[in-house]
Parts: sequence; structure tokens; C-alpha cells
Amino acid sequence: MSRVNVIVLIGFVGLLIWVFLFGQDTVARIQRGAQSAFNPVISGANKVEEVVTGLGKETLSVVELSARLEAAELERDRLRLEVLRLDELVAENDALRRALNYVENSPLKLVPARVISRKPSNWYNTLVIDKGRAANVAPDSPVIVPIGDQAGLVGKVSEVVGDDSSVVILLSDEVCKVSARIEGTAEQGILSGQRGALRVMPDLNLGYLSKDAVVPEGRLVITSGAGGLFPGNLLLGRVKTFTSGPLTGEATVEPAVNFDVLTNVFVILPEPASPEAAKAVEDAEEAAKAKGEEGGGGRATPIEP
Repeated sequence: MSRVNVIVLIGFVGLLIWVFLFGQDTVARIQRGAQSAFNPVISGANKVEEVVTGLGKETLSVVELSARLEAAELERDRLRLEVLRLDELVAENDALRRALNYVENSPLKLVPARVISRKPSNWYNTLVIDKGRAANVAPDSPVIVPIGDQAGLVGKVSEVVGDDSSVVILLSDEVCKVSARIEGTAEQGILSGQRGALRVMPDLNLGYLSKDAVVPEGRLVITSGAGGLFPGNLLLGRVKTFTSGPLTGEATVEPAVNFDVLTNVFVILPEPASPEAAKAVEDAEEAAKAKGEEGGGGRATPIEP
């Protein structure tokens, strides 16, 4: 054994002998002294244990529990509304970003407008926008919304009410008729909506097709540009069904535009006349005026009986 181990062993044996040589009174005094020395520590530990054990064991009345539950439910509902509002803001921001991107890349002359009024009784017939004469909006101006990199036709301006408001007749209304063609085919016809006040978003009807036309389901329907009112290649919808009649065929078309969620739209403004066209109009007016002067101020010469 090492010298250190021998010293420790001798000290321990001496301590045992010293303790056993004491009487009971001496041992009791030593125990009381040790207890007095460690009593504050033991008391503090007991208090900590009581506090820890008592956690979570608070006794509440039924009224207090109901109040706390109601408060928690109100907070939950508030947070849900906040999340929904944030989702709406994100969706609106994405829509505005797509619209801005379309406007920047579109060859059309566009003016942005916001939907300010819709009536439930004619939800799928008309709406009111916040642009009018002050923005050079005119009757029959086409109204569109961006759909990806393309544009979907919403309808056309039916009436300019004032400087800052116009009525738009929707494509889903029977009165709004558009020259259309089925992409990838030679088929062309007239697209229109449905009559009357409708409770759900209606399909569109594409009439005057060939009765023997081959029209695959899902094929895109776009504006043909015929007539000059609506630009060509605006999205109208997709073919759902085709029916062959005695003389012509008719297709049911699912609209490309969701008419239930229209908030921001664009009005296509007419292109300003070129200098050559303006000069031609001016020359024609002068020629008509000169001809009228030669004919006696434009008044008809009475015919002798």
C-alpha cells in the first residue's frame, strides 16, 4: 500500500475509536449540532419541493374555467381571421404582380380599372368600374383580365356613366356576342352567354359551327378578331361538349374568366389614328364640304312637276 493510503486508513480507524469512546450524551450533542447546522438547508429544500409539487394543481371554479375557455376560443378565432386576411393579401399581391407583368409586355393600350359595384340580381350580367370619360373609356371598349401570359375577355363597356365610372356588360350575358374560333381548327362562330338572372356562373354557347365539325373536348376558344371590335387571340374558354344540329353545330364552352372574383380589370382603349389616317379623314371631309358647296350648300334642288 502507498504511504497516502496507510495514513488515510489510520485516520479513519482513529476517528471510529474516538466516536465510540464518547458517551451517549456526547453523541446526542453532536447530532443536535449537526441538525441545527443543516436545518436551514433542509427547510429550504422542503419549501421548494412544496412549490414544485403544487404547480399545475391550482383549483378553479366552473365559472373561471368557462371564462378562460371562452377567452382562448376568441383568441383562436382572431388568429384564424388574421391568417385568412394574410392569405387574401398574398393572393391579391400575386394577382397585381401578374397584371403588372402583363401590362408591361402587352402591345395593347390598357387602362387599369377596379370593380366598384355589382348587384346580386344581375351578378353575371353587368358590373361597374371606376374609369370613365376622364380615362378616355368609350362604349364598346373591350374589358380583359390577365390569365398567365395571356388575357381573358371579361366583356365590354356598355355605357360610360361619368368621368369616373362605366358599366360593363359581361361575356356571360346573352347580349354580349363575340366572334370566336376554336384553336387548332378552321371552325368559327358566335359566342354568347345566357339569358336572365343566374344563380351560378353559366357556361357560354358557341353557335354557327359546321354541323360536321370535329371539336375535341378541352380545345381552347379564342376571339377571332373579325369585325374589329375585339382584338384577336383573347381567351374565351374551353370546349366542354359539341352538339350537331340539322344545319349547324353548337359547342358548350367553359369560361376562361372566373366572373365570381373580378376585382381588378383592364379596359382596352382604341389606338389613336395614325397621321396618314387622320390626313385621309381630313381630306375626305374637305372633299365632302366642297361637293356640298358646289351643289348649293348641300340642299337638294326641287324637282319640277
